[in-house]
Amino acid sequence: MAGNKQAQIQAETGFGQSLMELSHRWRRAVDAELRPLGLSQATWRTLVFVARTGDDLLQKDLANILGIEGPSLVPLLDTLESGGLIERQVSKTDRRAKTIHLTNAGEQTIANIRAVAEKVGKSILDGVSPQELDNCLAVFNAIRSNMEDLDTQRPEKKKNVA
Repeated sequence: MAGNKQAQIQAETGFGQSLMELSHRWRRAVDAELRPLGLSQATWRTLVFVARTGDDLLQKDLANILGIEGPSLVPLLDTLESGGLIERQVSKTDRRAKTIHLTNAGEQTIANIRAVAEKVGKSILDGVSPQELDNCLAVFNAIRSNMEDLDTQRPEKKKNVA
């Protein structure tokens, strides 16, 4: 019985490490293909998240999605805006906040990113059957659900009051 538990722990640890490694390597492969188009991982990931979430994405919410602090996001958005890929607008619901929107050039860049990502994905998934991929996605969905449950159980971080 103890051997089974040890094997389970090793499998879970190995799975998490493999998942992180594969995610990192997949992003690096896409990044290598997008670099000649003048896109860094920081810029293309930001554009992808803006496209995925649609209009009216608040700048602070984008920082949260990307896992960075708001002040770190500002120079990145400045670069994307000066490149004509996004525009920032005052929020309709909060004049203190800014929303991020793709421009037409940003939409075209997203189409290029998606084409590259699809090409890289096909190469990476070569030899993986549709059934294997479906099984993997089912596991990911179960993990995602468990993580969402954990997120709802986690107490909010208390803000320091001076």
